[in-house]
Amino acid sequence: MIEPPSKSQSDSATRSPGRPRCETSRLAILKAAYDLLKERPLPEITSAAIAERAGVSKATLYRWWPSKEAVVLDGYFAAMDQHFEIEPTEDPLADLERHMRSAYKTMSGPDGAIFATLVASGHFHPKVMNELNEQMNSPRCQETELLIQRAIKAGQLRADLDPEMVTDLLFGPLFGRLMTNAPVEPDLAERTFNLVVRGMLAQA
Repeated sequence: MIEPPSKSQSDSATRSPGRPRCETSRLAILKAAYDLLKERPLPEITSAAIAERAGVSKATLYRWWPSKEAVVLDGYFAAMDQHFEIEPTEDPLADLERHMRSAYKTMSGPDGAIFATLVASGHFHPKVMNELNEQMNSPRCQETELLIQRAIKAGQLRADLDPEMVTDLLFGPLFGRLMTNAPVEPDLAERTFNLVVRGMLAQA
């Protein structure tokens, strides 16, 4: 993904007080892409529609993203960031549970349904699946693994655990329901956390 100009580059020019124009445009594009995704499937969204909704040119769009799919997926995951990031405390295991609760709550609503449509679209549109995999494997989606690693280092979880595998176990029930359009029960995060983590606690 093509990155926007660095802060040092932005600061090199004299600007009026407030957010730099390029950053304002970038955020407008991300919001426009996410808003459109709430209205229609990704394959039906066009670059022109995103640019028009954001109030920018298509050239501005492709200054930072290589494709329409990249823009839309970045917009979706940018909107999800606030729900998945947890302010760390001195109790990594408690942080992990709060992270799970927040994620499950968010994905039990419209955003979870959108995620399911993205996965479904990916099976028929390789560009969608490629960008989805890019996002899922990016640092922004590694929060759970980082929390698990912190809990291991703190001696709360067993040292022999594979954080990636534990992440799959913790979120498997959620994604399984999203893929089959089954309801996400309000206590699913708590039940899953207790069931999975119980066998992974470090022995005294």
